[in-house]
Amino acid sequence: MSVAQIFERVDKNKDGKISWDEFAEAIRVFSPKITSEEIDKMFRELDIDGDNEIDAVEFASCLMLNNGEKEDEEVVMKEAFDLYDIDRDGKISASEIHVVLKRLGEKHTMDECVMMVRAVDKDGDGFVDFEEFKTMMTSTKKSL
Repeated sequence: MSVAQIFERVDKNKDGKISWDEFAEAIRVFSPKITSEEIDKMFRELDIDGDNEIDAVEFASCLMLNNGEKEDEEVVMKEAFDLYDIDRDGKISASEIHVVLKRLGEKHTMDECVMMVRAVDKDGDGFVDFEEFKTMMTSTKKSL
């Protein structure tokens, strides 16, 4: 099961974000005796932007830790890339970014999404490929 599929299952109301209640319900499936305080701590660690919801990118980033050890960052980046690559053609279009951002509750115009692609589209093909995506995500992480 992919990260996107897991995210969709946890996101019960399909608003593109995981609320504390949705997160707690999913965690309790695996750890019925976990305390609300423990869930709250986990939730706050995943909620990087502090908006009290976990979006798809924040959710994918939780894979960075695997049993206390860092998982291969390349694998994590590929999972995050796949969240945006809706048609699975190996590249992300402005319209795919627009759809994903809409699902996440972000309000961006199609023109803004085109500008996002242009900002990282090094080869000028009008799409974001995996290498360009990694560059974009690495620079985004540094600015957080």
